[in-house]
Amino acid sequence: MSADFKLSATLRGHEEDVRALLFPTRQTLFSASRDSTVRKWQLTAPKPPIYDDTIALQGTNWFNGLAYASPCKTYPDGAIAAGGRETFVFIKHVGSDPDVDPHRMLIGHAGNITCVAFSEDGSKVVSGGWDSQAFVWDIEAGSVTAELTGHQGPVWGVMVYDEKMVLTACADKMIRVFDLNGKSLKTIKGHTDVVRCFCKMPKGHWSGAAFASAGNDEVIRLWALDGASMGELEGHTAYIYSLAILPNGDLVSSSEDRTVRIWRKGECIQTITHPAISLWTVATCPETGDIVSGASDNIIRIFTRDPERQADPETLQSFEESNKMYAIPAETASQGQPFQKENLPGPDALQTRIGDRDGQQLFVRENNGDVTAHLWSASANQWNLIGTVVSGEGSGASKKEHDGKEYDYVFDIDIEDGKPPLKLPYNLSESAWDAARRFLERNELPMSYYEQVANWISDNTKGARLGQQDQPPPQQHDPWGTDRRYRPGDVGHSSTSGERKLPQRTYVNILEGNAQNAINKIAESAQQLKDGGKLDPVSQLGEEDFGALRALVNQLTQSPRDPHPTDGQIAALLTAISKWPRQQRVPALAIIARLAVSPSFVSTTCSGDKTVIDTLASAGVFEQRQETANNAVHAIRLLVNLFASESGRLIADGAFDTATKLVRPFAAEPESPAQYKALATLYLNYAILLVSNAPFTESASREARAEVLVVDIANVLECESPHAADPDTLFRTLCALGTLLTLGDKFRTKMKGGIAGTLHFANAKPGAQMPNVKEVMQEIRDELR
Repeated sequence: MSADFKLSATLRGHEEDVRALLFPTRQTLFSASRDSTVRKWQLTAPKPPIYDDTIALQGTNWFNGLAYASPCKTYPDGAIAAGGRETFVFIKHVGSDPDVDPHRMLIGHAGNITCVAFSEDGSKVVSGGWDSQAFVWDIEAGSVTAELTGHQGPVWGVMVYDEKMVLTACADKMIRVFDLNGKSLKTIKGHTDVVRCFCKMPKGHWSGAAFASAGNDEVIRLWALDGASMGELEGHTAYIYSLAILPNGDLVSSSEDRTVRIWRKGECIQTITHPAISLWTVATCPETGDIVSGASDNIIRIFTRDPERQADPETLQSFEESNKMYAIPAETASQGQPFQKENLPGPDALQTRIGDRDGQQLFVRENNGDVTAHLWSASANQWNLIGTVVSGEGSGASKKEHDGKEYDYVFDIDIEDGKPPLKLPYNLSESAWDAARRFLERNELPMSYYEQVANWISDNTKGARLGQQDQPPPQQHDPWGTDRRYRPGDVGHSSTSGERKLPQRTYVNILEGNAQNAINKIAESAQQLKDGGKLDPVSQLGEEDFGALRALVNQLTQSPRDPHPTDGQIAALLTAISKWPRQQRVPALAIIARLAVSPSFVSTTCSGDKTVIDTLASAGVFEQRQETANNAVHAIRLLVNLFASESGRLIADGAFDTATKLVRPFAAEPESPAQYKALATLYLNYAILLVSNAPFTESASREARAEVLVVDIANVLECESPHAADPDTLFRTLCALGTLLTLGDKFRTKMKGGIAGTLHFANAKPGAQMPNVKEVMQEIRDELR
């Protein structure tokens, strides 16, 4: 039996869901995302693999479909085709500059393009979309050569089977076979729901099938070309989004059940769980047999059976832990049915029960009352923890019932005047995009409403989070009545206030400043200092350094939340920060603060016993001097931005005592409004970390650290400086305080007396009368009762 796949590499760069992947060679893979980019990832180191990414195609809206044509006379380095919300099919030469116009823009679809595929010779491309259309295009002519007609719903998948034949997957539950000239050859029935994806089987496959298909009915179906059923593969528990084939004939699938599964001879032989809701896409490398997945957490992950290409033990352990810590919504775990905790087995079942198949799921009621989910691993002969089941937004009266199930929201959707509204149920654990899609599919409505409905859901649940109670305040309009009704075509809509603010769960970053201006200022200061003889040779930056820094402008513009700084870029900035005169350090500090969101920045600057926080401290950037106050602003922002990544949070956690000591002098006397805001955000992020049960912090030390933070926050709230008057900063500071109070009754009781006095000071500030500030102050008072 083959070895199991294990994590090989984790690729971060996209800022939204990764919707499509291609893995044509061991050196290169391509990805398409809702962040409006197609990226090319190039292998830079083989063991374990490291990839650098560049933007291959920049759009103005999201991409869904992606295809690759191998190098040929027309495309010396190959070509990619991509389509999405812009309704164009883009054809781009691989390796061409992202700013260069595409080789072709094929215009003809009336709606979002969901899928694209090249013909075998690369001269044609096939596309399908929400408009129920599928076209065959002559690329060089830029025109449609054939229409694939008959679809009664959106076309979700296309596959060019050979030089003559193309297949389409449709929301009307049908598979259609055409020739490339548009002639209909066959319609295959068998799916009981939307068909989404295909995979071509190699000749002589054990199944005897020519291709596989899958979709919303959660079953992989195997077919002969004449439409005869050759088998079914069951095991997924949610929509199946993507299929791929390995060189050895094993089939790979990805699903909304958080898993990638590998199938052999009719059985699932391995299940790879991910810490993400939707596994939108999966692809395989024909050269290595590696698997790559793309998910709703914006991350690309590569898996391999080759021990030499597998990640180091620490990275593998981190991936396993992220799965174990995953919060599984109860309605997902129970597939929409009432979750009967009292009927579940106890933890002994993990030792006494043996799974029937790989990927089988088992729910266990732990001794503390929690419900945990486990998957059976046939190769390891054990149950593996994949997460803890959690309730949705509140319980009891705050839940809305629809069709015998409970939801956080049930919206009225007016489709046609004079007819009763349709009901759109929604849980906060869902993606608004997925809820909108399911609503439109269930009610057989045009997909042209997709983006509008999804945005409307997001706007009307803004501020609400999993784990909160939703109890509108008295005298407020019923948020689920006519005031919250959606009408397709409406532009204006309002969202209700009244959602609970505590505890905060989302870390906040500060990504401010003009990168181009900062880099220009660094170059200008370097020249002035050099000309003035104020820098020794070690402190000077060379032309290579400035070239690297100029490249940062593009990196920060394209990927502000993970700009992937290089070691050379970081080293140049650290030279300016630590060796230049204090008053010339601001632009370098401003840039490096923004880089702190990137995991690669953390790994480069926090090696051994010394972290970037120690580097900043030894450089004196936290000194409280009015003439260098902006140095401290950006230094505190750097601490804030470390919380953007798991590795950064690990550093921030380990440096808690050092960091809080360094910034404490500014709590009592902030030197500027920007400094005060940065400080408030830092305290908020530390508060979130302490209540999140993060694995880094020992539970015994959480309360001790929380007591330190409460005192520091009190200093900020009781500060009489005019810089401490900004309402938004006041709100963040209060949210930090209130979040800490959710640690438990014992902690609240201990802190009660001192916090009551602090609230008195906060209430006297000018911003205290703003609605959101008043609301969070009331929630803090409620916590203290």
